[in-house]
Amino acid sequence: MTFPASRLAVAGAVALLAACSRNPKPVAAAPPSPTATDALREQMHRDSLLASARADSIARAQKAAESHADSVRAAVMSETVDSSKDVTNTGLDAADAAAMAERVHFDYNKADLHPGDVQLLQRKLGILQAHPQLAVQVAGNCDERGSDEYNLALGERRAAAAKRWLTAHGVADSRITIISYGKERPLDSGHDEAAYAKNRRDEFVVTRAVR
Repeated sequence: MTFPASRLAVAGAVALLAACSRNPKPVAAAPPSPTATDALREQMHRDSLLASARADSIARAQKAAESHADSVRAAVMSETVDSSKDVTNTGLDAADAAAMAERVHFDYNKADLHPGDVQLLQRKLGILQAHPQLAVQVAGNCDERGSDEYNLALGERRAAAAKRWLTAHGVADSRITIISYGKERPLDSGHDEAAYAKNRRDEFVVTRAVR
């Protein structure tokens, strides 16, 4: 049987359309618009600037900490009088002078006051309350482990802990100053736990005498 040419042409067109519908040609994604590209480039630039500023800030802080550690070390090396000396010329009697000079000690890597140390602070509190003109400096110290910068910060927290307790119990803030010597002023030059325990301490020095 033969078919007219027109019917054959229609059948061919139908077959071609069916094949195209079964295998659609993938459509390429549109390239990002110039506006989107510019925004992405700008965001990358801002991120780069922020990262650079952060790194610069960290470097400056590290340099400042190292400079402070060097200053403390130089000050300690130049001192001729040890702050652990007996308290003299303060107007205190021997018993009170000894009580003011008693040291507070700390656990490794800690700045928390022990119950026994609180008892020492209570004795100091009574002396400070009895002598309103008396002023003291609290010096925080550490053992030799850890960096200079870390120990300076830890020593300051230790000194601040004692000051915070005393001011919380009524001593005027202006009567107590604090300083940190980090690990620069060990009482014991040994390298064992017994020496470390002695060196983790607060020292108390009278800076204004009883009048």
